[in-house]
Amino acid sequence: MIPQPAPTSSFLKPQSPHLHFDGETCPWCEQEIPPERLEEIRGKIEVREREQRHAITAKLEQQYAIDKEQTDAKAKADLELERRQSAARETAAREEARKAAEAAAAEKLADAQAKTAEAEGKLSKLSEQFEITLNERLGSLREVMEKDKDDAINAVKANAFEENLKLSNKVNELQRALQKKTNEELGEGAEIDLFEALKKEFPDDRIERVAKGAPGADIIHVVMHNGRECGTIIYDSKNHKKFLIAHVTKLRENQLAAKAEHAILSTHAFPAKASQLHMQDGVVLANPARVVMVVTIIRQLLRQVHTLRLSSADRESKTAALYAFITSERFNDLISPVDARAEELLDRLAKEITWHKNDWNKRGEAIRAIQKVPAELSHEISCIIGTAADDEAAVEDLNDDQACHG
Repeated sequence: MIPQPAPTSSFLKPQSPHLHFDGETCPWCEQEIPPERLEEIRGKIEVREREQRHAITAKLEQQYAIDKEQTDAKAKADLELERRQSAARETAAREEARKAAEAAAAEKLADAQAKTAEAEGKLSKLSEQFEITLNERLGSLREVMEKDKDDAINAVKANAFEENLKLSNKVNELQRALQKKTNEELGEGAEIDLFEALKKEFPDDRIERVAKGAPGADIIHVVMHNGRECGTIIYDSKNHKKFLIAHVTKLRENQLAAKAEHAILSTHAFPAKASQLHMQDGVVLANPARVVMVVTIIRQLLRQVHTLRLSSADRESKTAALYAFITSERFNDLISPVDARAEELLDRLAKEITWHKNDWNKRGEAIRAIQKVPAELSHEISCIIGTAADDEAAVEDLNDDQACHG
């Protein structure tokens, strides 16, 4: 390659890095580009162009971020401004509506107050006129009513005395009839109550009443388990105030005759220093309130003995131990709180029933008093606006009412 002088023209002077192609001359420097330098020059040019592109891209992205931030800030500010303006417009509208509503309400209130004042004035005049007329009519009626007042009161007293006399005679008859009842008749009532209690508590067992006059105990109770008989309990009910050993002896004989495992005498009378539960000659004496509880325990023993198939000696031993327990102080200590709570509940129930009855009576009196007011008002008004004949008829009706109600 022949070196050529560099042109002196300013037009041909290179202004920036440029690329030389193989077999050609550089348009700026008018020199041939050596082939061995072609790849080197191309690589440098590509690196420089890539750097320029990256720089331009970074600058554009930075400018875009700045423009976007400014745009978002402006949009947010515009939105906040619009929200405040909208809230202000809404507040103004509400305030205007409130003032309009208050004005309308004030106008209606003033109109209502004016009408109320007018009505009160009319009512006051009517009340004065009514009071004057009522006093005049009541004065005339009072004179007539005073004449018949004593006769009406005497008639009511006579009727009340007659009714009280009838009730007193009825009570005396009932008391005499009760006094004529024997202890056996009263005991039969207790027996019925015990029979019903046992049937209700032990529906799966066979419980029968012995006919009145037939030999044997009052009630025979066969304990059942899975359709099989486990044992028998017999009962007698007595309502005597004094304990009689003959009752125990008779029940013991009935027990042996019936081959029953247990015998229970339901009674309120006990030997000296005994109460509630007591063993006497192989018979259990129990207060009627404790009979069902004792039967529950004995029944459990009979079913367990039957299930375990114990011998006669073991059965007698278990029975003796059970009787010793149910008549012990320990058993009484365990049961006494139950009795106390039951008595307390019964007492509270009785007081509650009494309270309800009194309350119902008071309500009835209040209802009758309320029902009586319209009739009395109607009568008074009829007397005021009616004729003289109507007044006399009203006086007669009023006297009849007083005679009926006292």
